Formats: sequence, C-alpha cells, structure tokens
Amino acid sequence: MNFAGELAGALALMLTVIAVAAGLGRYVPFYQRELAVGQRELALDGLRGLAALMVMTHHSFHFHRWLTTGIWGNAGNGPLQLMGPAGVIIFFMLTGHLFWGKARAANGKLNAWKLWRGRFLRIAPLYFFSLLLVLLVALLQAGAQWLAPANWPALLRLLPLGAVDWRLVGGADLGSYNADVVWTLWYEWRFYLLLPFLAWFAVGRRIIFPALLLYMLGFTNILFQPKMEFVLVFFLGMLCPLLTGNKKLRDGLRHPATAVAALAWLVGACIWSDWNLSGVLLAGAFFPAFLAAAASNDFFGSLSHPATRCLGAISFSLYLLHGVVFHLVIGTMKAGGLTTLTSLEYWFAASVTAMATALLCAGTYRWIEFPFLSASHKIQAKPTA
Repeated sequence: MNFAGELAGALALMLTVIAVAAGLGRYVPFYQRELAVGQRELALDGLRGLAALMVMTHHSFHFHRWLTTGIWGNAGNGPLQLMGPAGVIIFFMLTGHLFWGKARAANGKLNAWKLWRGRFLRIAPLYFFSLLLVLLVALLQAGAQWLAPANWPALLRLLPLGAVDWRLVGGADLGSYNADVVWTLWYEWRFYLLLPFLAWFAVGRRIIFPALLLYMLGFTNILFQPKMEFVLVFFLGMLCPLLTGNKKLRDGLRHPATAVAALAWLVGACIWSDWNLSGVLLAGAFFPAFLAAAASNDFFGSLSHPATRCLGAISFSLYLLHGVVFHLVIGTMKAGGLTTLTSLEYWFAASVTAMATALLCAGTYRWIEFPFLSASHKIQAKPTA
C-alpha cells in the first residue's frame, strides 16, 4: 500500500465525517440545542469526538487490508496504526479525569448505587442496539448455525455490557463483526466498580502518589501484563483534576504556546520512536495535550468548534457502531469480488461508508442514547441522603 496515499485517504475520510458533523450542528435543531455552550467542558467534548474519529479511521485502514489480503492487522503505516490506541488512551484519560473530578467534588464520598445505575443507563441501550446489529450481520454473512443451543452459554457472555470477554460462538468470532471494539468496556466497567472504593484518594493530593508510582512501575515493565498499560492510563486522567485545580498552572495550560509545545512533544515522540510507541509511552506523549485540554485549552478553536463537539456528542455511537457498518459494507464488497480496488477507490468507498455511519450515529444518539443519558444525569444530580 502507498504510504502517502493511505494518509491522504484517511485525511479525506476524517474531513468527510467532520463535514457531516458540521452540517448536523448547523442545520438540525436537536443538535443546535445539544451544542449550546451551557456548563459543558467544550475542549473535552471536542477531544472526545476526535478520539472516536481516530479509532474509526484506524479501523478503516485495517478494513482496507482485510479487503485486499484477507488479513486483519498491522499493515505498516505508523501514523494510522497509532490512531486506534491513541483514541482509546484519550477515552480512558477522559473517564479517569471526569469521574475523578466527581469524586473530588464529593469530597471522596460517592454513592456507588447511583454511579453504577447511571453508568448502566448510559451504556446499556446503545450496547444492546450494537449487539443486535452484530448478530444480524453475522446471520447474514455467516449463517445461523452458531445459534444452536450448544452455543447459548457463549451467547450469554455477550449480555453483560462488555464486562465479560466475548468468546467464539460455534466457531464464529462475533467480535470481528464490530472490529472488536467492546474490549475497552472490560476496563471501563472495572474502573466504575472500583471508583467508590478508591474515592478516598480524591481528597487533596492523595492521588498523585499511587498514580505516579503505578505509572513508573508500568514504565519500567514491572507491571506490564497484557494491556496493563491501559489500566495505568486511567491514573493519568485522574491526575488532571488535581493539576488543573491550581489556578496559576491552569492559566499557563490555557496559553496558545502550551498548545504548540504539547503538539510538538506529541509529534516529536512519535517521530523519534518511528511511530512505534507502547501504550505507556503513547500515553506519556499524549498527556501534555490532554492536560491542556482538561484546562480548557481549545487548541486554536479546533476542540471547541461545533463540528468536533458534535462528534463528541455522538462519539459513543461512532465508537460502537462503525465497525459493524464497515464490516457489512466491506464484507459485501469482498463477496462481490471487489478486492482489487486502488487506494483512491477504497478511500472513496470508505469515506461514503463513514458518512453513512455518522448519519446513523446521529440518529442513535438522538433516539437511543439521549433519552437514557438524560435519565442518567438526573440520577447523578440527585442529592445524597
């Protein structure tokens, strides 16, 4: 594959999705209301949207390899290969930052039941919708033989909202039908389950010590077990409410020069490593930029722009649904013998698919996520007895 051509195609896909989001924010009344400034953290809304877009672009790249070679995996384009892990790291940092901020606001005392119920209402509706799509596409492309009663125990593992690993169902890898995106929920749910018991560290500066210790242990490989680096990323996010609570530091983080320095640090780290950073090192490369965004640095307006914030609104839908839409489209192309597309032809098809995915996600956010998200916020807003 042509390195520059792949990057150009990926950029075209990203700009297409951003254009769709800009149109939604400008012309659809619901999204006009949803993007009203209010009390939202605008930079983080935009960052969340870009993270979802990065993951989708990363998987679009892998779908190209799957279409032309039948293989899913690293195809040698460093920047595009890093986009997926980078997007996940941003999501984990966001979770750590936002929920640790809630723990600090509650003085280290969180109502576990309200937290878990609120998270269930936030995640479950879209998760089950995405699971339904996965099952339908699997039925279309793999047949129904894996629905035999002997496979029902494996099917039941799909129900606990990603908190339990998906396994093969009668030889069918259902995870491959959505680009295996649900693995991140395994970490998210464990964070939510532990959060009420860790909240004591949210008071004052207590979190800085376990966070730095764990990160350094991970950096020196002492804690490097499979995917352990992603666990440590939560702690980097948890440091942000403490650091941004310092007014002098917060003001400095908002300065345009900080945005330039953070981006230079990120790009320099990627180039220095030849675009081959481990999870911990990639998190360290992204952390200055994330910290600046947490302090409301909008990176010259890019993160507070209505288009990126609209992507932030639909980011969960974009994350969970893009894989199954792409699998359906690319799988149909494979079945039709369209496996020798040029890079230009593939990225045109991928951009159209991404556009359709964004429109689908605009609908799922409006009609599936939003009603339950509103209920979740009402639950969390109730005063603790």
